[in-house]
Amino acid sequence: MSETTNDKLLVEAIANGTVIDHIAPGQAMNILRLFNFLGKHNHITVGFNLRSSDMGYKDIIKISDVTFSPSETEQLAILAPDATVNSIQDFKVVDKYNLRLPSEIKGAFNCPNSNCITHVEKGATPRFRIFKDEGKVMMRCHYCERVFARKVVLSHNDLANIK
Repeated sequence: MSETTNDKLLVEAIANGTVIDHIAPGQAMNILRLFNFLGKHNHITVGFNLRSSDMGYKDIIKISDVTFSPSETEQLAILAPDATVNSIQDFKVVDKYNLRLPSEIKGAFNCPNSNCITHVEKGATPRFRIFKDEGKVMMRCHYCERVFARKVVLSHNDLANIK
């Protein structure tokens, strides 16, 4: 249940789960798609384009009964490298951390290069080295060594709204 007080919208707290805050505007839907949260039965609260003193605008996701594994946290960092993750237990924040881009990610995203060996070899798990170049997140395929902007890799993986 939500209610409005003094121009602020108060959203029901979650008992156990995760709050992902400081997501770049427009990215919350991509996170929901990547982790298939909409296909699960968790309670989800999503805010889009909310005012933020630090970012100007941001998205936020509250999801009950979900805790991210280390590999899921790495995937999340690709989508929202500046996000803050709050772990909630018994309505209290028990852990809070900022995401960091991993130096490498394995098996989460397919290589956009149709000639890459990962598309034909069964044992070749897609693997990317992650780095920033002039502020942009870039991904280098371990196998074909092609370098792609993050948005190219993610749009190839049906996450079309990446900026």
